[in-house]
Amino acid sequence: MLGFEWAKMNKISFVIKFLGYFKPFYLLCIKYAKPQKLITMKASKILIGSAAMGMIALLTVTSCKKSKKTDEEQPDTEYAYVQDNNLGEITDNDVGNIGMEAKENGTLSNYKVSGNTYVGGITAAPCATITLDTSAKTFTVDFGTTPCTCLDGRQRSGKLIYNYSASTNGAKWPRQPGFSITCTSQNYVVDSYTVNIINRTHTNTTPAGFNPAVTNITWTTSANIQIIKPSGGGTISWIANRTTELTNTSDTTVYAPSGNTPIAWNKVILKLNGSSSGTTASGISYTTTRSNLIWDATCTPDPLKPYRHPFKSGTITFTPSGKPARVIDFGSGTCDFNVCVSIPTYGYQNCNVTLP
Repeated sequence: MLGFEWAKMNKISFVIKFLGYFKPFYLLCIKYAKPQKLITMKASKILIGSAAMGMIALLTVTSCKKSKKTDEEQPDTEYAYVQDNNLGEITDNDVGNIGMEAKENGTLSNYKVSGNTYVGGITAAPCATITLDTSAKTFTVDFGTTPCTCLDGRQRSGKLIYNYSASTNGAKWPRQPGFSITCTSQNYVVDSYTVNIINRTHTNTTPAGFNPAVTNITWTTSANIQIIKPSGGGTISWIANRTTELTNTSDTTVYAPSGNTPIAWNKVILKLNGSSSGTTASGISYTTTRSNLIWDATCTPDPLKPYRHPFKSGTITFTPSGKPARVIDFGSGTCDFNVCVSIPTYGYQNCNVTLP
């Protein structure tokens, strides 16, 4: 900014010096002018002054335009903060799956490596315990006070507290229309990231008496989550509203038509749509729109982490405040951790981005 002001002052000085060359001629005119011409000379003086101001103004506007053009020639293609939104997506998805599967299966063994080792990609280590209070319609998933490694490769500690007392239609299970469950956290940490779940509500919106052969099970979710990065890396806020659809509800090996048995979470294919907003760890506010994100429980890109399942298709449009939108494209069905990030405004695209 100082450089710009100095350049502007130099241009003004040049104009003043340039006009100074005409001073001798101006004085000469005054000396020999007749009195009746004085009015004309005064007018000339005004015209010269106006011309000087006009040239100064023109140079100022030109300098501003040049500065603006320079900014446009260096477009912002930063996309690192897209990772912050993805962290919110992953965290919310994990918390939702843990709660639904814990309630659907209802037994502690489903969360232990020695028992039924599958819990929707969030399989827990032996340290996890579930405490159920049927009268209060609450249950707590406790990962302990020290980090323990789950089969999805992530380390967890702390507690997730779920409450399904607001369910309607007598619903007791996430697969039933009217089931509604809220979640909060207590000292919950995942891979050294502190996760504060201020509120998360997940509700089954499927019509009562639905036919699973033609109607998919659906849920709505509203969430307010805060994620604190380790080593003073900043705080992410993530507020979202979205819908989730069990796209293979008609598969009888996933959902039994009778509705009397739990959903087979190791086979589910979920489709997510909705929006979110918040701030990145660096303090940049943003909004997002997610379109047809597909989460497939059979998608396992890393054999060393068989219970970690990324989105394998769909898009998220991420718009930082005051900046062009970034589009995160998860592909068209390939099971991997890679995405393409593009900024259509600048014609920019990078398809060598790997999400955690």
